[in-house]
Amino acid sequence: MKKNLFFKILGLSAIVLFSISCSKSDATPPSVTTPAGNWVGYQSNGLGGPLNYFAINFQANGTLVVSTNSPTAPDLGNGTWSLVADSVKATYTIISSGTSYSLAGKYAASSNVMNGTLGLGTSTTGAGVFSLTRQ
Repeated sequence: MKKNLFFKILGLSAIVLFSISCSKSDATPPSVTTPAGNWVGYQSNGLGGPLNYFAINFQANGTLVVSTNSPTAPDLGNGTWSLVADSVKATYTIISSGTSYSLAGKYAASSNVMNGTLGLGTSTTGAGVFSLTRQ
């Protein structure tokens, strides 16, 4: 009798331990390792000037589309981008004016915010700052 009770308790314990060890754990969502996608925010001259609408669509093929100054009638630009470690670098040209800009921003796969600086031509500084949020 004691032997049967011992085996029943042992079997029940094994079932409980097995069910605990096989329970599903909370799956963490995969982190996004590229800034590809739509980012919207603002840019300014960095000296307390007005905040202007600024959006970038980073495309997976390394190209980008910039929309700036107005969300309803933006100035559009085209360019290219690259990601090196945690730094996004891009160059683009505003279509209507032909003015070229470069930017550098900090990117982290764990964050939906990118902050950085803008410059004229190939310089990534001197023209302003930007802050974007992934949409």
